[in-house]
Amino acid sequence: MKPRGMMIIHNFRPGPTGGAELQAERLSKRLVTLGHEMQVLTWLAVPEALPEETSDGVRIHRVDHHLPYWVTHDNTATFRYLVRNRGSYDVLHSHMAFGHSVVAVVAARTFGKKCIIKIACTGEYGDLAAFSTFPGFSKALVILRQADAVVAISRMVEKELISYGWPAERIVRIPNGVDTDYFRRVEPLPEGTRTRFVLMGRRHPQKGIDVALLAARKLADQGLRDKFEIKMYGADYPEHDYHALAKELQVEDLVELLPFEADVLSAYRSAHCLLLPSRGEGMSNSLLEAMAMELAVITTHVSGTIDVVDDGQDALVVPPDAPDALARRMSDVILNRPLIREVGLRARAKVLAKFSLASVARQYSELYQRL
Repeated sequence: MKPRGMMIIHNFRPGPTGGAELQAERLSKRLVTLGHEMQVLTWLAVPEALPEETSDGVRIHRVDHHLPYWVTHDNTATFRYLVRNRGSYDVLHSHMAFGHSVVAVVAARTFGKKCIIKIACTGEYGDLAAFSTFPGFSKALVILRQADAVVAISRMVEKELISYGWPAERIVRIPNGVDTDYFRRVEPLPEGTRTRFVLMGRRHPQKGIDVALLAARKLADQGLRDKFEIKMYGADYPEHDYHALAKELQVEDLVELLPFEADVLSAYRSAHCLLLPSRGEGMSNSLLEAMAMELAVITTHVSGTIDVVDDGQDALVVPPDAPDALARRMSDVILNRPLIREVGLRARAKVLAKFSLASVARQYSELYQRL
């Protein structure tokens, strides 16, 4: 019998989801197909959601208390849950290094289980940068370093973990993965005179939305206004008004700020190129999905992303916070349609070779069994 896993994550469908949540969902389902009994422990964020549910073989437990972010409070209910249900799992698989991961390590060590922590992001927007500002972090770090394994999705995450004192022998490099059967092109790239760019992500400074808007203004000034459009899909933040910025830059006719799109396949199929002008990433789902869909990608030289792409081969890479450079690369794509096809084909070949969900799930399965 293969080890039984329980993933622990603050949010899960149908609640608010981002890259970490999508990876947890997709990975847990794939591990079931490899013979692991899998559960997910999460918060009942949406009142109409079922407290208990099985989806594609994964048992989902939605509890009526927040999983802890902090070290100093909100830990007891989660710990009690793990105690009561300790007979149902062998490996606690915690996503992101916050208070719930501290609780998971303590529970695992108390009851002879194993514990894995997966780091979602590094740098300014990373797990440890945020957690280090919380009261009690130094004590929490001592506990986190006792996890049986910590998963680094990129070279920069691995480097950061070592800087925080993690034993190198407990760091395991496993990237994020994409379902290359689901995300694949089944029809030609769209025809038409306008090149369509898509940007998938919450409208937050981390995602470089302002950089994309400034690049659109520069392209308009270069006489390319009738040659392109940008569809931005994501959730708004009241403190970041990019609608007002688009109006100020006079690019409302070129840039459409749309709600989060659950049907991402349709968005990708209608596009020519993905924009990922982020100031920081873990390892973007959108990047891997677009590459699997044979889209050209223009992205920034940030952690995680540079572990996936090679500039000029399977993507076009620019510095972060560089609207001039972004506009130049967008112009290259607009004026050279064959470039889209060439880069897109190499992009799919890359994810098939190194970032398929099937391969990533096998690596986690081997890690579970090795522990």
